[in-house]
Amino acid sequence: MQTQAPSYAVRPPKRLGGSLSLDFINTEMWRGDVPQRGERLTGYGELALWAGHVGIVDRAGARRLAQEAAERPEAAAAVLATALRLRAALGRILTAPAAPSAEDLAVLNAVLARAPTRTGLAPANSGFAWTVTETDPLEQPLWPVVWDAAELLVSGRAERVGSCSDPDCAWVFLDTSRNLSRRWCSMADCGNRHKARRHYERSRAT
Repeated sequence: MQTQAPSYAVRPPKRLGGSLSLDFINTEMWRGDVPQRGERLTGYGELALWAGHVGIVDRAGARRLAQEAAERPEAAAAVLATALRLRAALGRILTAPAAPSAEDLAVLNAVLARAPTRTGLAPANSGFAWTVTETDPLEQPLWPVVWDAAELLVSGRAERVGSCSDPDCAWVFLDTSRNLSRRWCSMADCGNRHKARRHYERSRAT
């Protein structure tokens, strides 16, 4: 069951994954075994806002995407449905890269096939950006996500993808620690909740 989470216009995303595709997976709050999962991508407008927050587009670009979605509501709804299928597939692929299902790979490859060809580099506000062939702009938020996921897989770094030890959270992250010892998506959030819970249980036991 899904519940609506706060809009990205009010509460920006927490970028704890260490990789764009992992941050995309974490747009679902409480990914674990919980009765109600918090959905943040409740409409195409939220996908556009997320893309603006993580740097896929700038603020003006996010507004243009939202305007395009308003003018093409059926196409925008189809892209959002694709985004949610892609997120679910990436969540399974990147947490078990040794044994991806054919169905999940097909979802990823379908978006990769529609992504534009990167033909060169051009100066951008924060350095450089790819120049790409024209394609449907509504899918623009998904292109860097699938490119990033593909790079994780082909580089072998997907083997370092971990999941938060809080069974309710289950957010994913790239574990860059030397001995793969990272346990929490955030020590300030899930880690501290775990410490507080253990302290409470010890207090009750004594």
